[in-house]
Amino acid sequence: MKEKLPSQKKNKSFIEESKKSIAYLQKREEFLSRIFENEQMLIVVWALDGRVVWFNRYTQAVIGIAVEEQTERIDVSSIIPRDTISRIKENLDDIGYKGIHYKCENPMVLKDGRQIYIMWHNSIIWDDEGNRYVVSTGIDITDLKNAERRLEEANNNLVALNEELMAQQEELSAMNEELMAREEELRQNLIEIQRQQEELKRSEERYRLVVEGASDGLWDWDLITDTAYISERWKDIIGFDKEVISNYRETWTKFIHPRDVKTVINNLRNHLEKKTPFYLCEYRIKTKDGRYIWILSRGKALWDEDGRAIRMAGSHTDITERKQMESKLKYMAFYDPLTGLPRREIFMDRLKIAMADAKRNGKKLAVFFVDLDNFKTINDSLGHHIGDRLLKKIAKKLKACLRESDTVSRVGGDEFVILLPDIIDMDDTNKVANRILELFNQPIKFNNHELHVTISIGIAIYPDHGKNERVIVKNADIAMYRAKRDGKNGFQYFDSITRKEVEVASTIRRDLRLALEKGQFFLCYQPLVDIRTGKVTSMEALLRWQHPKKGLISPIHFIPIAEETRQIISIGEWVLRAACRQMKEWLNMGYSGFNVSVNVSVHQLQQPDFAKVVFDILNEIELEPRYLELEITETILIEAMETVVRNLYRLKEVGVKIIIDDFGTENSSFKYLQKFTVDGLKIDRSFVSEIKVEVNKAIVDAIIFLGHRMKLGVTAEGVETKEQLDCLIESGCDKVQGYYFSKPLPPDEAIRMVQKESNYFIFNAWRNRI
Repeated sequence: MKEKLPSQKKNKSFIEESKKSIAYLQKREEFLSRIFENEQMLIVVWALDGRVVWFNRYTQAVIGIAVEEQTERIDVSSIIPRDTISRIKENLDDIGYKGIHYKCENPMVLKDGRQIYIMWHNSIIWDDEGNRYVVSTGIDITDLKNAERRLEEANNNLVALNEELMAQQEELSAMNEELMAREEELRQNLIEIQRQQEELKRSEERYRLVVEGASDGLWDWDLITDTAYISERWKDIIGFDKEVISNYRETWTKFIHPRDVKTVINNLRNHLEKKTPFYLCEYRIKTKDGRYIWILSRGKALWDEDGRAIRMAGSHTDITERKQMESKLKYMAFYDPLTGLPRREIFMDRLKIAMADAKRNGKKLAVFFVDLDNFKTINDSLGHHIGDRLLKKIAKKLKACLRESDTVSRVGGDEFVILLPDIIDMDDTNKVANRILELFNQPIKFNNHELHVTISIGIAIYPDHGKNERVIVKNADIAMYRAKRDGKNGFQYFDSITRKEVEVASTIRRDLRLALEKGQFFLCYQPLVDIRTGKVTSMEALLRWQHPKKGLISPIHFIPIAEETRQIISIGEWVLRAACRQMKEWLNMGYSGFNVSVNVSVHQLQQPDFAKVVFDILNEIELEPRYLELEITETILIEAMETVVRNLYRLKEVGVKIIIDDFGTENSSFKYLQKFTVDGLKIDRSFVSEIKVEVNKAIVDAIIFLGHRMKLGVTAEGVETKEQLDCLIESGCDKVQGYYFSKPLPPDEAIRMVQKESNYFIFNAWRNRI
């Protein structure tokens, strides 16, 4: 046998060593493979194109990869979140051997629906050919995330509980402070009650002396025991046997007039419930002789610490005489003293109600406007006393031919209006009109006088001739003038013949819209003269309209339309500004000692910013408020809304004077004179024009007496004759205004009245009277 060469021996040894090495490496690879396959960790090797090269069994089990799926067909995005893949690709150059961690904050949803959280570590490897692969290892941190969430929830609950405990502690602390404050308040109230009781005890004797010396009736009512003390004088007036009265509420109520009981109870309740600062009530009480007297009851309650009224004291004042005077003046305001017929205001109220009823029930009504023919001739030839007696008889005749549901009212010297509600057709009104005319066919006898009197009647039907009460009366008045034009002693309906007047009014309404814009208005001024000194105390600004085609239009024709269309608001503001500017001009010329007076519409006063408008005008012109007087009617006071009241008070506060114009022509109510502080009254010209008539003289005297008792200046307007002036001087009137002194004048002529210093004839007339 041939002996082997050394080189052969060497090769054989190398092959055996290589086999051993390969075997060793295979065993080591199998060993490492078993480690990676069984490690509780996701291991994925993938190429940068997204192809999965290899993954371990744990990854297959967790992700849910089917066994039969080929590794190369699995995209890495089905295992690793896409945002992680994107970040790895973006940071390939920075990863190197240090790798990159990514903690998935959003759960990974598996095929079986479970949600898990994986934290991935990624590193780059290269093969022999230089291809790069990513080795991603993932750890399931779901339990850790759940533990973190539970810990966070527990922490949040602890924080919320701590905040709740702190809030409760603060609430308990506040309640403790409140209890301590209440305890101190109660202690102070107790001290105050004890002090008041001691004070009451000390003043008891002084109080009794006051009671015995007072003319008013004093009373002290213990609300707990319902017993009351009544002063000696009033005990005798009412007829009580003793000064201390038990069961006072029920006992005193028996003496109150039945119609006043509800008013007394309501006023008393309002005060005891602290709705009013004082108890104040006017009512009638029965005296021991069976008659009723009017009293003004005033008082104030005392409450304990629980807010319960325990005592009330006050006084009773006999106001019977004042009430009788008010009642008389009220009657004179609501009813014509000569004929006893309702005045215009009552008629208009009834007409308004009747129109509402007619509208609701689909019926009609009629208004007659009746005027005596040639009455002025009778007055002038036979005297006012015969004229007054004639008016009384005519009033009776008119009432005699009407139904109880009808209303007849005297609205002027010889003018009457009649309301016929619930008519069917014109036959009804024809019958009534003819019946009235027949009453005047026979002469009216007065002692040795036989008077043949005729009348003219105008008729307007609702709703045919108007939709509101003022239009109906106005149209009846227009129809009456048509009856007079047609020969008097007859009646006419408002119809197409009288429509001309309506058309004229319509034209005025149309042109009025542009009058202010085109500067067609101007002001005249009529002086108000002091009777004692003859000096001008005020200039009343009176609006005039110079129409480019119709010439001068009287305010009588356009002011009512301006009121109706509410253009009076802008027109009134223009008048205010023009009058104030003129007053400032007069002051700059050196004239003083008088004011400027401006009439104000209720529509202006109803504007919330009216007072501000006046203030702005005064500031703009730099005129002191004391130089401005605003004239308002009684209707504005009576129908005053909250806005009107607020405007009047604001104007009064800065010094603007408020004058009640046409006093005595509306529903005068003296409680409004108590409610509003005014600076003067103006007697309406209708009373002045017939002041020689006894009843009108009585009304003028009453108004002047009332004004002076209330410390108000009284002005009479419409003075046109010396006889009227003499009567006003005799009645004690303060100021006069009218054509007897001056007609309304342009500014440059009006100021001459001031330049004269005084009207000598007025001063002499007054001096001759005293």
